[in-house]
Amino acid sequence: MKKFTIFTLFFVLLVSKVYADTLVVNKKEFSTYIQYSQFLLAQGETVVGPIQLLPVAKVDSILIKPTNKEVKVLGYMVEPTKENWVENLVGKTVSIEGEGRVVKGTVISVKDGYITVDTKNGVVITTLPTFPNRLSSSLKWQELMSPKITLKLYSDKPTSIGINMFYPVSGFEWDVVYNAEIQGNKVIFNGFYEIKNQTALRLIDVALFIKDNERTIKLYDKTIVEPYSSKVVNIDSLVLNYSKEIKVESKKYLPNGKVAVYKNSTFIGYGSLNNGVLRLP
Repeated sequence: MKKFTIFTLFFVLLVSKVYADTLVVNKKEFSTYIQYSQFLLAQGETVVGPIQLLPVAKVDSILIKPTNKEVKVLGYMVEPTKENWVENLVGKTVSIEGEGRVVKGTVISVKDGYITVDTKNGVVITTLPTFPNRLSSSLKWQELMSPKITLKLYSDKPTSIGINMFYPVSGFEWDVVYNAEIQGNKVIFNGFYEIKNQTALRLIDVALFIKDNERTIKLYDKTIVEPYSSKVVNIDSLVLNYSKEIKVESKKYLPNGKVAVYKNSTFIGYGSLNNGVLRLP
């Protein structure tokens, strides 16, 4: 059995594009992702999939809702991913480079520090390589780390059906950003929602909502949420009469939050917005 010298493990995780339907962002903890797929069903039982979910999906909490109430979900199978990305390479094509050789093939297993690869010249078993050798894959991060679901559906007749899959996702949250600038006897007040994406996912053409307790607010019908970024959306801009405490009247929902306060374009400290009352330092 040929072993490669152990140095470092190399793999490039690429930020991937995700085409999705709806993201409902909570302030903390889990948000909700609604993923839509459409299928043609035969009469009787039909198995559809596998359907790729988001890598940050909590797969033990999936809610499946056909758009046609007469279509029944008989069951489903989930293929979860491993936290160790190397273990997700099983069944995928990889290249292993080391000692002047390149081994390319399909991974059969990864276990106890060894990787078994089915190549055109037979099965190769070797230790997981480390620097300057490397293990590489052309797969994008989402393709490697996304769990998959296969559905078993029943329909009384052939039909085209939409399936909404609801599931919790981690790595998204929202907050408010306020600023107020004192200009003589006036205060210019601005409010924004800040949606934070702390994942490597790029969401494209997603309907974006935020949820605060029982209140759900729609921000976009379609938008892009970039990876590892904050998306800041204007709530309202108001001109108020100056006072240490000001009642802020807006038709928009203004959550409680900290307010950055400026005077003559100079930062002077923090105030607050609490129950619609702006308090300035």
